[in-house]
Amino acid sequence: MQKLKVAVVGAGLYGRNHLNAYTWNPNAELVAVCDKNKQITDAVERDYKVATYNDVDEMLDSMDIDAVSVATPDPYHKEPVLSAIHHGKDVLVEKPLATSSEDAYEIIDAAKEAHVRVMVDYHKRWDPASIAVKNKLMDKSTGAPIRGYMRMDNIYDVALCWLKWAADSSPVHFVGTHCYDLIRYYMNCDVTEVYAVGHKGILQSKGVDTWDTITANLTFENGCTWTVENAWILPNGFAKADDGCTEILCENEMIRVDSQKRGVEFFDDQKQTTPNVCFIQNANGRPMGFGIEPLNDFVDCILNDKPFYADLNDGLEAELIAEAVHKSASIHQAVKIERRK
Repeated sequence: MQKLKVAVVGAGLYGRNHLNAYTWNPNAELVAVCDKNKQITDAVERDYKVATYNDVDEMLDSMDIDAVSVATPDPYHKEPVLSAIHHGKDVLVEKPLATSSEDAYEIIDAAKEAHVRVMVDYHKRWDPASIAVKNKLMDKSTGAPIRGYMRMDNIYDVALCWLKWAADSSPVHFVGTHCYDLIRYYMNCDVTEVYAVGHKGILQSKGVDTWDTITANLTFENGCTWTVENAWILPNGFAKADDGCTEILCENEMIRVDSQKRGVEFFDDQKQTTPNVCFIQNANGRPMGFGIEPLNDFVDCILNDKPFYADLNDGLEAELIAEAVHKSASIHQAVKIERRK
């Protein structure tokens, strides 16, 4: 089988996972990496022995590339995605597809015109717990879902230390869209209306102008209602960088998922740690877990012309919800989801 020649754009906090995934995938060849930061590309060239660039268009004009994997920060996806599309390349982009519906529609229109495909890495769909919940909901004996609750929060350090661009994002875009996409995946239908409330001030006082926390109520086409909570102000002493749980009340059964505790605990003289053993693990140098599987699926789908697990429409719908959540929290009113006709 011919290998898929992949280039990665963005080799920072999460981009290294892309480099490792394509390096180990037997059906992929990592041929180039682009990042605006020359210190990063110098390190990548040293560690991965691969061609590096600091300009996306220069890389795409110079190299023989089949597909592009975009792992730039959340607010800066549009430019490299459009560059790849305009060069006729299929694309995988980290969630969210975009941080505005206007940008999402621009990407959709460009991909349609160029006849290329774009996959969005909402990797929670590959989480074994999520797959088990989806299968349970598809079992007719479970009955229709009536209401749901989902929470995904991050510790302070995510906004204050990890993400230099946190002021250009929010807990809604960083973890909330994971929730919105995963719930759509569970419900197999779309959101019609959003009502949200939030709090600002704590992170602003620490120099990051964004929401501390937002709680959103989502109404779906099937009549099920969901409450979704997202925050960036968990104490840094929390056992993991993120916290998450899900509860779904159905006609005949209840489903509960504790994503924070995965059955493994570490203790030292300072605190308890609960690692997410299912996300990304190093197995004798080889990366594995549901943070890696979407990248492997991308390669498989391109080489074998299979549909993506999370496509452009999924990326758009998650952004439409996020946009409505921000608007509702700002104007203190319910917001109906408006889609382009």
